[in-house]
Amino acid sequence: MAPEGQLEILNDISFDLKSGETLAIVGASGSGKTTLLGLLAGLDRPSQGEVFLTGQALSELDEDERAVLRQDQVGFVFQSFHLLPTLTALDNVMLALEIANHPDPKKRAQEALEMVGLSHRLKHYPRQLSGGEQQRVAIARAFANGPAILFADEPTGNLDRSTGTVIADLLFELNDQANTSLVLVTHDPELAKRCQITHTIDGGRLAS
Repeated sequence: MAPEGQLEILNDISFDLKSGETLAIVGASGSGKTTLLGLLAGLDRPSQGEVFLTGQALSELDEDERAVLRQDQVGFVFQSFHLLPTLTALDNVMLALEIANHPDPKKRAQEALEMVGLSHRLKHYPRQLSGGEQQRVAIARAFANGPAILFADEPTGNLDRSTGTVIADLLFELNDQANTSLVLVTHDPELAKRCQITHTIDGGRLAS
């Protein structure tokens, strides 16, 4: 509760995303883009309304059940990579697979890192990798368990323009190959144009 009363961040948001579709969420800083992403992924709970993720009403699940749903159905790519600094590239991807009870996490992690062009960097730690390489590890981790939907929050925001373009190309290429639904939060209009659908958040509401 804000000191002056209830703070309304989002209001009257309603849309559908079909399997395999790509959606960009754009808007000014502070417009609620990341908050909306958190609600869609079940990381936060709305005060009103309902979110359906892969057909499941999130309000019907408790915190542990939502975590299992994300583990089985969702991949994440963040602006800040969120790699564990004490783990190698291989171990960062393996850890997510082990949590998801994958039958052969090492083999799958190796395949995922090869898929993003990092088969020669398996034993390197995040500090030994460039920003672009760290984001490749994060992308490998996100796709490794075959998610139905991928949430990407400013995936090129910490990268220079050239590296960001390469990472965006890789993200959309893998997304197309896997036929994964993609929800992308971005400030970059050129990146947003690559999605099939664009929703603009303005004042906490959909402006498109």
